[in-house]
Amino acid sequence: MAEIEIGPLTNRFSDDEIAELAKRMEKLGAPPLPRTDERNAATIADDIDDDALSELMDRLDAHDLAADIYLPIEFEGIIEIADLRVASATALLDALDEVKEELEEEDEDLDEEDYDDDDDDEPSLDAEVRDAWRHVLDGATAALDKKLPLLIKQ
Repeated sequence: MAEIEIGPLTNRFSDDEIAELAKRMEKLGAPPLPRTDERNAATIADDIDDDALSELMDRLDAHDLAADIYLPIEFEGIIEIADLRVASATALLDALDEVKEELEEEDEDLDEEDYDDDDDDEPSLDAEVRDAWRHVLDGATAALDKKLPLLIKQ
């Protein structure tokens, strides 16, 4: 199962990697990394279906915004450090709005024939993707409110 949490960068990066990230962000013209208070760290969700989160990340990738870490500051682009992708939580919120519209359009395109009555006990992947979307939205909002990075672990 995948996990979404807000917490300090030290949960995922070494001090040297954080320094490298700060240097690269400065080159992009991004504001400095915010000081974080580890007391505000929290798990947003720890039981997200891996396939659903992968599908959501594919959708975010179509918007050039799939990342492992979203910082609570505004900047353009994605930075790769230690095989992890870092992006802006502010930009994530914008992309999530677009993904929501895509999901709603897909719902409208479905008709009653597309539903399989035999699988009523198991949630569909579409429902799981919507659930993952909701958790990522909650995480991005909390990250911005508490000024902590959003960490997505697949």
